[in-house]
Amino acid sequence: MTVDQGPIYYLCTRRHAYTMGVLLGYYDHGLGDLVRIIPYELAAKLGPVAPGTFIFTDFERLSPAELQAAAALHDRIASLDRDLALLNNPAIVPRRFELLKRLKAAGLNDFDVHRLHQRESLRRFPVFVRWESQHEPPLTGLIDSADALERAIAGMPVHIRQDPDLMIVEYGAAPSADGRFRKYSAYKVGPTIYPQHCFINESWYIKFPSTRFTEADRAESRAYVNDNPHAAQIERVFTLAGIDYGRIDYGIVDGRVQTFEINNNPTVLARPPGWEAGVDYSRYAEMHARALRGILRSASGPPLHLGNGTMSLDAAHANAMRAVRQRIARFSLRRRLSLRLLKRRLARVFVRG
Repeated sequence: MTVDQGPIYYLCTRRHAYTMGVLLGYYDHGLGDLVRIIPYELAAKLGPVAPGTFIFTDFERLSPAELQAAAALHDRIASLDRDLALLNNPAIVPRRFELLKRLKAAGLNDFDVHRLHQRESLRRFPVFVRWESQHEPPLTGLIDSADALERAIAGMPVHIRQDPDLMIVEYGAAPSADGRFRKYSAYKVGPTIYPQHCFINESWYIKFPSTRFTEADRAESRAYVNDNPHAAQIERVFTLAGIDYGRIDYGIVDGRVQTFEINNNPTVLARPPGWEAGVDYSRYAEMHARALRGILRSASGPPLHLGNGTMSLDAAHANAMRAVRQRIARFSLRRRLSLRLLKRRLARVFVRG
């Protein structure tokens, strides 16, 4: 007799459902319909759903009222069935500033963070200024003195420099022996920690790998993924953060993990298969799907009433997936238009030549 598996419910904002939706909608993941996206915007409209595993995400993108509602939903689900697996409690997962403060206080990070109004107490430079809740590049480069920091802040528009979301971050990276920087990224999915990639770049701030990513660099990244060398240190960071699902971005300084951030709604795959010629993202899909299988639980018990409406789970998931397909369509259109413009420019160059 086979035991049915309960679904995995992935709660996020509809706009950012692509983080999981591209995997579910475009890749061969082998999970069937076992992973379903529930946009927070629709949770209250749902009718009963089967017991399963719940992953709460996207806390930085929720307003205070929305975050409070997500925490209340988490607690209500827990009270309905205490045997359910719930990943990421919205009430306890720290935001980036609080996380980095905790890591510094615990001795796991060597660098600290500060609010702009605390800058007079700064003693360690260089620093840079960035948003706390946005996954965007820093607003400044490295700043090496208090006077330079004052000038950088004074040069910002008033509405930006007065935004409480800004924070000052002490420089916490270091180049490797070859003079280049490495940013490591690894996922935690319940009990599983798996490395995703090692990006190597000449710049201290790394969003993508260098355009001069060599075959030796690729081999180094593959070895990192295969060996998972920092798993024990990473586990300590996730435990301190109280995060059960997310992706950590970090560097290594003097053999120690230095955490830059943990994204609790990380992008598993951003583009469909075949988006870039010669690039195969299917291995990322399989790694994440394998980790998701590790949190599947057998379905048992009565249905759960998450909301007070009649919307079906399938309808909520389909709503989220429409947003994902619309996003991919927009990117595809932009790419086609960019290629057309490039071809026209090249044609004009050749005609003039």
